[in-house]
Amino acid sequence: MKSTTKTILIVTMTILALSACTSRKFIRGYMADEKVVSSIRPQVDTHDSVKEMLGSPSSVATFDNDNWYYYSKKSESLAFFKENITELNIIAVRFDSDGYVTIVDRYTLDDFNNIEPVGKTTPTHGRELSFIQELFGNIGRFGAGGPSNVQPGN
Repeated sequence: MKSTTKTILIVTMTILALSACTSRKFIRGYMADEKVVSSIRPQVDTHDSVKEMLGSPSSVATFDNDNWYYYSKKSESLAFFKENITELNIIAVRFDSDGYVTIVDRYTLDDFNNIEPVGKTTPTHGRELSFIQELFGNIGRFGAGGPSNVQPGN
C-alpha cells in the first residue's frame, strides 16, 4: 500500500512539475496590414494621413517628430528563463521638415542588434559612508520633537 501511494505521489509531482514548465507566448504591439503600409506614398502622405491609416505610432524619435515607429513582437518564455524573441517587425515612417513622408522602412528580426550596456557605475563626488555611518549618522543632528508652530502663552 505504501509503495503504491509513493508511486502515485511521485508521478503526480512529476506531471505537475512538467506542466508548470510549458512555454508562454507573448504578442506585443500592433502591426498594420501590409496593403495599408504599402499604400503610403512618399511626398504625398503627411503626418495626418499616416495617422489615419496606421493610427498613433508606437514610438516617436526622441529629438524630433519626423521619425515614427510602429512595432510588433512575438516571443516565448519558458518558466523563469529569459524571453526569446521569435518575430520582430518594425515600420519606420520618416517625414521631411514640411511633414510629408520621405521613406517607409521595414525592419525584422534579422536587422535586430542586441546591445549590452556598460556595467560600470558613474562616479559621484562626496563622502563615502560606511553602513554604520549611514545607519547612525543622524543621531543628535536634529532638535527634540514637537510641533514647531506652538507659541508661548497659548
